Amino acid sequence: MAKNLKIIRGNAQTVTLTVRDAESVPAVSSTDTIYFTAKPKYDNDNTDSAAVIKKTMNAGEVLDITTGVVTFKITSSEANVIPGKYVYDVVLKQADTDRVTLLDGKLTVKPAATLRGF
Repeated sequence: MAKNLKIIRGNAQTVTLTVRDAESVPAVSSTDTIYFTAKPKYDNDNTDSAAVIKKTMNAGEVLDITTGVVTFKITSSEANVIPGKYVYDVVLKQADTDRVTLLDGKLTVKPAATLRGF
């Protein structure tokens, strides 16, 4: 499922995404991890070194399996990236090594008029 996101450079933002309908969200344990990664383009680098935003979160804290909604915060320092268009995904990594891409799409970072204070 693809969903496009827009953020403003340097602005903290809470991101709430419906990743799947509740019936198709896998069961989540306290050892599962959610990854949010945004980068300029798709690549084969398994370290995600080109990522402009990388978040690693405990799945039990950010994913509501009853609704299929993941909620997390992008901090102002994480959002202080060069304005432009990026690709992103939200991946669930289960403790038993299963990996499920819950959502992907385009991330647009819009420029900020005020740059003082970054």
